[in-house]
Amino acid sequence: MGDFLIMSKETTSNRYYVKASNKKGRRNVKLEDLPEDVLRTILSKLPVKEVLKTSALSSQWRYMWTICPKLSFNSVGACGGDRRDEKRSEQNFVDNVNLVLQKYRGKEVENLEVRFAFDGMLVDHLTYWISYAVSSRTKNIAFDLAPIRWGGRDDRYIFPLELFDSESISRLQCIQLSFVSLKLPTHFRGFQNLRKLDLNLLHVTRKDLENMLSNCDRLEWLSIVRCHLNDELRVESPLSHLMYLRVVNCIVTKVQFHATRLSTFEYKGRFVPIIFPHCLKMETANIFFFKAVFQHALGALLNDIPSIQNLTLQILPLQIEAQWDLGYQHKLSQLRNVQLLVHIFEEYVDNVLYLVSFLKAAPFIEKLEVHFGGCQELWFASRGPARHQLPHPGREYSHLKDIHVTGYKGARGQLELLLHMVEHAPALEALTVHTTQLLPEACFPDSTAPSFFDDAGRHARDHLGQGLSPKVKFCVV
Repeated sequence: MGDFLIMSKETTSNRYYVKASNKKGRRNVKLEDLPEDVLRTILSKLPVKEVLKTSALSSQWRYMWTICPKLSFNSVGACGGDRRDEKRSEQNFVDNVNLVLQKYRGKEVENLEVRFAFDGMLVDHLTYWISYAVSSRTKNIAFDLAPIRWGGRDDRYIFPLELFDSESISRLQCIQLSFVSLKLPTHFRGFQNLRKLDLNLLHVTRKDLENMLSNCDRLEWLSIVRCHLNDELRVESPLSHLMYLRVVNCIVTKVQFHATRLSTFEYKGRFVPIIFPHCLKMETANIFFFKAVFQHALGALLNDIPSIQNLTLQILPLQIEAQWDLGYQHKLSQLRNVQLLVHIFEEYVDNVLYLVSFLKAAPFIEKLEVHFGGCQELWFASRGPARHQLPHPGREYSHLKDIHVTGYKGARGQLELLLHMVEHAPALEALTVHTTQLLPEACFPDSTAPSFFDDAGRHARDHLGQGLSPKVKFCVV
C-alpha cells in the first residue's frame, strides 16, 4: 500500500530505471514526468484508439498522444464496428482520421497505416492523407484498401506518386499497397532507400512494375500477391540487396529476377518458368504449382533454380509420368532438405514409384519428407512397377540420413519407393512412417475405417523392418 514508481538516472551511463518506494521514501514522480522519448515508446505500442483515450486522463494529457510517431487507422476499430449505417460509419472513420492528422500537423510521423475498404467517393480524403504523409516525413506507408468482397471490381484508387518529391521518396523505407492502381510518372526515378515493398491486388502494367522495381536499388523484401499482369514478371536490372521474394496467386507467364543474394523464395500459382540466373545460393524455396507434371516441374527447377538448399514442392493436381530417368543434364547439387507434398489422384496410383526421379536429380539430399494425400484407391493398391525394374543408382543416395513419410496407405508404389531408398542409403539414420494423412483433407475427405490405419502400420513394420540396419531408428505411427 502507498507504493509509487520512482525514476532515477544513472549519471555515468545516462540510463533511466524505475523502482518502487513508499511515501516515506523519495519524491513522487508521475507518468507524465517520464522523458518524452520514453513516453513516445510506450504510446507507440498501443492502437490509435487506445492512445486517444489517454487525453481523458488529465488536462495535461489532452494532447499527449500526439508524441506517438506511429499512426494506424483501421475502419472497424475506429468506428466501433457499427455497420448498421454504412455511410455514417464511413464518415465517422474519415472524420476521426482527419481530426488526428490535424492535431499532428507540424510533427514528424514515422508510420502511417490506413486500412479501409475503398470507396470512390473518398478519393479526395485518401489523397489528402497521402499528401500529409509526404509533408510529415513519413518513412513507412501502408494503405490497405481492399474491400471484403472485391471479386469483379475493376475500380482502384490511383496512387498519386506525383505527390512525392525527391526528398520524400528518399525517406521511404517501407511501402504496403493493396487495391490500388499504379502508373509511374514520366520522370520517376525510383525509391532509392526502400527496403520493403508489399503489393496486393495491384493494377499495373508489366513495364511500369519492372521500371519501378529496377529503381529500388536497396530493396530487401518484396511480396507480390494477386497482381494479374497477364505478362512476364521480369526485372533484369540487378537487385543486389533482395533477400526475400514472394509471388502468390498472380497471373504471369514467367518470373525472372537478377538477385544475387536472394535467400528465400515463395511461389504459388501456375506452372511457369522461374528463372534466377545470377542467384548464388538460395537457402529456402517454397513452391506450389497449380497443375503440372512432376518430372516437368523437376526439370524446371534443375535448369532455373539449381542453387536451392531447402525445398518444399507441392503440385495440385499432380501428374506423374511413367519414366525413371529423363536424362537431366544438371543436378540440384546444393539441395539438402526436401519436402514433397504429393496429392495422388486415382489415375496416378500406378506411378507412385516414379517419384524416385527426384532422388536421381538431387544426389546430396540429407533429409527427405514425403507427405502423401489423395484418393481412397491408394489404400493397399497392388498396381504399379517394382523397384527391381529401376536402374541401379550406384551411391547416389549416400548422403541420405533421414526419411519421413506421412499418409502411408500400404500401396505397392509407396512401399517400393521406401524399400528402394532404404536399400541404397548406406548412411540412413532414421526412418519414420505415419499412416495418418497430414495434408489438408478438403479435396480428399478421408472416411476410412480406423482398422485400415492399423493394417497399414503393420504392413510398414513387416516389410520395412526386416532389411533395416540396427543403427537405423525405425518408427511407425
